[in-house]
Amino acid sequence: MRKTILFFSFAVLTGCATSATPIGEAKPVPADELYAFQQKPAAGSGTLTVVRDSGALGSGCDVVVYIDGRKSAKVGPGQRASFYLQPGQPNIGIGLAESGLCSGMAVRSITGKVEADRTSLYRISGDAGGVYIGPFIDYR
Repeated sequence: MRKTILFFSFAVLTGCATSATPIGEAKPVPADELYAFQQKPAAGSGTLTVVRDSGALGSGCDVVVYIDGRKSAKVGPGQRASFYLQPGQPNIGIGLAESGLCSGMAVRSITGKVEADRTSLYRISGDAGGVYIGPFIDYR
């Protein structure tokens, strides 16, 4: 009995967080779910890429990415989306797509950084407390 309780406790705890998706393994967001910042501006622009974690938690809900308040993409688990922006510090927000059980979360945002001729990487992760966005850090 004790082993059973320990097993289920471990399963619940480990199942309450998403796992980072390596950039090379993330699937591109379908073109019809990319809404803004898809045209490369004149020379000197940068790229902002978001990668959503994979895992069972929240997998039934898509996340909407907002850049400077503009709806920019709908990102599913294990997907990535890239946006072309002028250098600066855009506001990057995320919220749940308003469908089915996936509603009610306030948009969470951070200040990003875009540099000319460089790619900035951000990670969408989740746990039992919700969905978050932050810098992508490759721990390998």
